[in-house]
Amino acid sequence: MSGNPMYVPKTERGKETVNRIITSSLELFAEKGFSSTSINDITEKAGVAHGLFYFYFRTKYDILDNIVKIVNLDMRKYLKLSTMGLDKRIEIEKVGMQKFLEWMKINRKYYRILIEAQVHKPESYTWYFETLSKRYSEELRKAMDEGQIIKVNPELLSYIFIGIGHMLGLRYVLWHNDGLTERDMRDLNLIIERMVSP
Repeated sequence: MSGNPMYVPKTERGKETVNRIITSSLELFAEKGFSSTSINDITEKAGVAHGLFYFYFRTKYDILDNIVKIVNLDMRKYLKLSTMGLDKRIEIEKVGMQKFLEWMKINRKYYRILIEAQVHKPESYTWYFETLSKRYSEELRKAMDEGQIIKVNPELLSYIFIGIGHMLGLRYVLWHNDGLTERDMRDLNLIIERMVSP
């Protein structure tokens, strides 16, 4: 994925400046949308000189790239910590789906910007899901080899689960924010179990 900052800061002050620019962009993209946010809006909110933006970034598309990377890393870290200690793949999938929706509820702004990336930086959006699938597929393949779940194409299965989580998140978090009921969660767990039990 392209779009790295032009200059990676080496000082704490520089790192703080980049962080303020990215944080301000995150807030503005989520609130106003990517297209309606100008670089002037970003620097004003971040409290940095307009020219300083270009010292670290070429365009606001570079900012979008960075935010997509942050979203990807943050979500994967959250799920990893949430499923740590579980060794049965079906249980990991059940807990993982629940924790993904939990993460999405906490990080609505992140996910809204991911959707913005689909329109304004499709290569970043594609990178996000391909990176998820690659790591996910490795774990699923391992579980298949151990006989824990059905033996199918692990990449295909990874996208099926990613797609389920994505659509549930849109419906129950971003669109209506009513969440899954306890009965919904039981049904979802049953669906997951029936889908992948060997």
